[in-house]
Amino acid sequence: MNRINIISLKGGVGKSLIAFQLAKKLSINRKVALIDRSFSKTISNFFGIKDEFPSGVYWKDVGGIRIVDLSCSTSFMSLEREKIVEEYRKYKDFDIIIVDNPPLPSDQCFEMDLTSWILATNEYVYKAIPILAPPDEIIDYTMRIMLPINDFLSDLLKKNFNIKTSSRLFNPLAIIVNQVKSGYQINYDNIRKYFRDTFIFTIPFKKEVLIKHFDTDLTELDPFVEYIRSYI
Repeated sequence: MNRINIISLKGGVGKSLIAFQLAKKLSINRKVALIDRSFSKTISNFFGIKDEFPSGVYWKDVGGIRIVDLSCSTSFMSLEREKIVEEYRKYKDFDIIIVDNPPLPSDQCFEMDLTSWILATNEYVYKAIPILAPPDEIIDYTMRIMLPINDFLSDLLKKNFNIKTSSRLFNPLAIIVNQVKSGYQINYDNIRKYFRDTFIFTIPFKKEVLIKHFDTDLTELDPFVEYIRSYI
């Protein structure tokens, strides 16, 4: 099972929409689960998931996707870690786990979730797709804020598992620049100075997304989906 973390350090960039669209498109020929960890529970609320893990019905099958609400809450933080480990082990037969993460990368819920994932899968590398949005000043600021993530992950391994490593743990599979208005020129060189060899995909701004939201088909993601299929 491959976990792909959809991340952004800024709200309102279309992270949840892209997470759902990727899950939907990949589920055509892969077994996919979509984990909603966002504070806003955007995906869970849209699809009518009312209960919170671990009580009640905190998941729902939508098309070929298993959507699971593992969002941060008081009840989540009060759980023994083994309970979350057991939950992740349920998805060992899934090909891909898409995780819609909250904006903050280093909160207590993040640590609880990620250490549980590591215990369940023995997978340490944090495969991620950062979602950015113009203007370039905000993109540059977001990229700079992301740089310490690798150090945070190294500290997490040392603290929780007594593992010391110099390996790169934060691995962006690609970078998506969303909501690009017609005529706007993205400074790709500025992005590549942070992650030189990472693929960069752009998605244009569409008014219909504001209306249809999850019912929108982002065809611009299709080449990216093929790239992910070839990677996994």
